[in-house]
Amino acid sequence: MIQFLTKRHLAALAACFAAVSCSVADMDVSMSFDREDSAYAPEGTGDKFDEYEENSFIKTEDSNVSTFSIDADGASYAYMRKMLSLGRRPAAGAVRIEEYLNYFTFNYPEPGKDHTVALNGEVGECPWNREHMLMRLGLKGKSPGAERPLSNYVFLIDVSGSMNSDDKIGLLKRGLAELVDQLEPEDRISIITYSGSVKRLLESTRAAESDIIKSAISKLVASGSTAGGEAMEMAYKEALDNYIEGGNNRVIMGTDGDFNVGVTSTDALLEMVEGYAAKGIYLTVCGFGTGNLNDSMMETISNKGNGTYVYIDSEDGMTKVFVNEVSSFYSVANDVKVQV
Repeated sequence: MIQFLTKRHLAALAACFAAVSCSVADMDVSMSFDREDSAYAPEGTGDKFDEYEENSFIKTEDSNVSTFSIDADGASYAYMRKMLSLGRRPAAGAVRIEEYLNYFTFNYPEPGKDHTVALNGEVGECPWNREHMLMRLGLKGKSPGAERPLSNYVFLIDVSGSMNSDDKIGLLKRGLAELVDQLEPEDRISIITYSGSVKRLLESTRAAESDIIKSAISKLVASGSTAGGEAMEMAYKEALDNYIEGGNNRVIMGTDGDFNVGVTSTDALLEMVEGYAAKGIYLTVCGFGTGNLNDSMMETISNKGNGTYVYIDSEDGMTKVFVNEVSSFYSVANDVKVQV
């Protein structure tokens, strides 16, 4: 009998998998966990997380089909690493086991010539209960390779005063500069900043003009309050104005805190993000630092935006996101669900 695992049991597997690090970005498929509607901030931090309820075992002889969405985020693992480096234990809501697995790569084989996604799986005996079996499923999306589509990136950057530290705006600036070096000459980059006001720091510019782009990135300075005005809407309009048909059109947001970006309600924000995703403009959210991190919203908004949520805690983490796994900024499939 195969039984799906609870969060507690998956933690044991995650601890084993966390020692594995390879070179090709993959996605691991995991069950989603029920969560409460309201986010909470653990005592001693200003960071906000969703609350989870642990799922019970499901007997396959009673219910032999399970359908669930895949999750390609890896923010939870990097946040845990940040907390441990500070001598603190991460909040329970910050622990999402599927992201502990997703953070690492497993060298899954590429999909066949005519396929976008390859499925990898195995079944083995459960080490803590010999009467149970464990099943692992992994998905490998097709790598962009040399024929990757042209990209139209809009960097939406929080330059409020709380971002003024090397592990926030400093890391972000170095990451963006390294990303520029990974782009094709005809890819395009725009930069929108927000704090007390919203500003188009750089209009859409070809990556071939990297000196101009890097000069704009170097001018990013964090100061003032976080009141984004129409920042999110401006970023999406900038992406739409420079839309590349058949290309990779994406807003990349970098922030340490809440989403004061000009939309009056959470529902309106999610509706806008979802609407632009339907037009082919996706969203990647990069979180930095601690003390004001709205993890709950970052995960939710990136999911609605057909994108990913990453947390960057170090130079190595920055290189992983912006250099080694730059292919994660390319979408190969939307609304993927697995039925077992």
